[in-house]
Amino acid sequence: MAVDSSQCAIGVGRLHFNTIGEARIRYMGVATEYRRRGIGTQILRGLEERALRLGATRIVLDAREVALGFYRKHGYVATGPGPMLFNRIAHVRMEKRVER
Repeated sequence: MAVDSSQCAIGVGRLHFNTIGEARIRYMGVATEYRRRGIGTQILRGLEERALRLGATRIVLDAREVALGFYRKHGYVATGPGPMLFNRIAHVRMEKRVER
């Protein structure tokens, strides 16, 4: 989690494990007014480092279509369609191979 100077949350992300070797990033987001400042990158790198430390060799996520460029920039590749939330928010399944 990232917070501003008044300790209000401005960015979040969660890491879960599907299997011993496969981690999943979920609930990733940065408040609109704080985007494009590197906060998402810092959160993503922290989650990836934790996944590596805990033994992951692959990280998967479901990205909103508007965030595809962000994840591609960080080495993720699209592997197929993801879920449709609330019948209107399309997602794309993405993954990244990781190693020490």
